[in-house]
Amino acid sequence: MRIYRVEPEYARIVTAFGSSGAKIAPILQNTSGCHVSYLKLTGGGELGQHPAVGEQVFLVLEGEGWVEGETGERVVIQAGEAAFWMDGENHRSGSEHGLTAMLIEGSELDIRLSLHSK
Repeated sequence: MRIYRVEPEYARIVTAFGSSGAKIAPILQNTSGCHVSYLKLTGGGELGQHPAVGEQVFLVLEGEGWVEGETGERVVIQAGEAAFWMDGENHRSGSEHGLTAMLIEGSELDIRLSLHSK
């Protein structure tokens, strides 16, 4: 067994697409192109609108924020909830008070979560 630590202070600051208050740290990547990352948004932080590169799961681990998809409709999301965007779907996310999320990006992701409509 090995124990790893996610060190947010070593995360990369995200500024692309007008993003602010966002840090991301890669956790793992496999040979089929699936990426898992740790994301931290400060209060008022935002990941600017951009197209998803592959399918993407935005799983909120701590805190609360908002997500938008192609329609631009802002939906509140909190710890224990996940947003899913299709490959190429324009989306953005942010938080008024801060949040921590896990991002999972890849192709042919088999979502096993129950659907929760808001």
